[in-house]
Amino acid sequence: MGGFRALAILFTGCCVTVMALGQATEHPLKPADRSSPRALMRTFLDGCDAVGSFIVEDYMNAPSRAKSHHLRLLSQTPLQCLDMSELPPATHLKGGAAAAMALYETLNRIELPSWDEIPGAEELGPADGTNATHWVIPNTQIAIEGVRGEYRFTAETVARAPDYYQRVRRLPYTRPVPIQNLEAIAANGGGWMVPHAWTEALPAWLRKPLASQAVWKWMALALVLVGFGWLTRLALRASRCVSGKHPFLEALAQLAFPTFILVTTPVVAYLALFQINLTVAVGTTVELVTTAIVYLAGAWFSWRAAPVVAEAIIASPHIGPQSIDAHLIRICSRLLGILAGAIFLAMGAERLGLPVYGIVAGLGVGGLAIALAAQPTIENLIGGLSLFADKPIRVGDYCKYGTDLGTVEAIGIRSTRIRGVDRTLTTVPNAVLSKMPVVNYSVRDRMLLTAVVGLRYETKPEQLRHVLAKLRELLLAHPKVTPEPSRVRFVGFGDSSLNLEITAYIATSDWNEFLEIREDIYLRMIDVVTASGTGFAFPSQTLYFARDPGVDPDKSAAAIAEVGQWRADHQLPFPNFDIGFRKKHRHTLDYPPTGSAVGKTEPQG
Repeated sequence: MGGFRALAILFTGCCVTVMALGQATEHPLKPADRSSPRALMRTFLDGCDAVGSFIVEDYMNAPSRAKSHHLRLLSQTPLQCLDMSELPPATHLKGGAAAAMALYETLNRIELPSWDEIPGAEELGPADGTNATHWVIPNTQIAIEGVRGEYRFTAETVARAPDYYQRVRRLPYTRPVPIQNLEAIAANGGGWMVPHAWTEALPAWLRKPLASQAVWKWMALALVLVGFGWLTRLALRASRCVSGKHPFLEALAQLAFPTFILVTTPVVAYLALFQINLTVAVGTTVELVTTAIVYLAGAWFSWRAAPVVAEAIIASPHIGPQSIDAHLIRICSRLLGILAGAIFLAMGAERLGLPVYGIVAGLGVGGLAIALAAQPTIENLIGGLSLFADKPIRVGDYCKYGTDLGTVEAIGIRSTRIRGVDRTLTTVPNAVLSKMPVVNYSVRDRMLLTAVVGLRYETKPEQLRHVLAKLRELLLAHPKVTPEPSRVRFVGFGDSSLNLEITAYIATSDWNEFLEIREDIYLRMIDVVTASGTGFAFPSQTLYFARDPGVDPDKSAAAIAEVGQWRADHQLPFPNFDIGFRKKHRHTLDYPPTGSAVGKTEPQG
């Protein structure tokens, strides 16, 4: 009986896969006959019996990987007889195997009608898409349904097969079978790498069932998970060992951990499902969990692989690590990584049986609310794309944004970081930065030098002409000053200075170099002004001091005598004397020149 148990274990293991290439060695591509309920019943029972016979006659003596593969080919036939549309695709291995085993054991313990009583194709007629044929085994709820000429056990029957088996498990067998009591044997047996003699040699308490699995299986699963956890910790530490180093190496290190999860999870699933041979609900749960982890790791891998690709491209000597092209490559690769990750998640959701199309439709309905809630983020994203497209600033540029000055350190998807002149770091949302005027000083081909110089008012015209000529000569001779439009002009009279305006363009775009050149020119201007014998003006007032000479007595007496003579000659009183005198001598009086306001008196009368 022990040999039969070993064969049963291997039979159960071979039924956990649907990746078979054929049904028999003679006709590997011949499809299973499912043209009627009768053909389906015969195909299912004969297929299960063929698997059991192969185990008894061949596999028991020398199990091997090749023979295990052949068992998987044979197990394809009974699995094709089940409608597993209601099972998540990820659980078709263990879920389908459990349903096939339970249904096979159930049919072996109940009274089946004779083959003549089971409808054939000639009795039911063709089954097409508009007239699906349905037949139920008498006195049971086991149903067979045909669509387009293909019959299968219904999805409800497949889902309830374990329940049917629990209700008939204590009944005797009604037909001869190669292997009996598959459930108990499967609960204790392992895969082809775990010999049956090992499990039979274990103490009785290790072979007792616990949640439909032998105790030793739970212990083996715990060891596998502990080893997986230990390796995971090492991989996590390895992914952090190059933090802060070269961007490509750092991105590659961050890719190592999802790669480890993506590679080791299938190994853990293989050991748990095929070698430890977890069955029934436990095996189905492990299938679901490992499938979810694999697709999540695939999405994570896509997310982490994007920076690796981007940094590999940026490592080219033609692209600066902090240039706007580098940031654009990073953003595009990150978006592609997000898209690839979304595809992985959608595939995983489909494998887990989630309604992907319903979720997408729901996202379409809820997308409006999400878009409204994420409006600032979307605006920042679009603003960032506009910054990358127009390129008004690049990383490393010195610019003026609004009323502030600073150097651009990073341009991201959502915001831009600018280091101010006071060394503070300002984060500006891209939506705001794209709307404000931005003055980029770093893209100037020349820098303007302008100044107003005031000379003292004591400067004589010839000195002023000398200063103007020497300053023009200074600008034209300087190697860093462009000849056009360099100019020095006398522009006006200030409150305390004669003003000269100097305008020139310096052939540099570096601010520090500009300051150095401007300093040199200013120092040379001081030399020119000093050599001309004049000086720079400064705000001042000039006061002139003089002594009062008083009244000259001789001139006063002469003036009085002259007036007295005028009176004696004209015999006029003094008030009328002036009028008569001016009328008589208006053509001989010495007036100031015409237009002068000094001493000018208009004649009266």
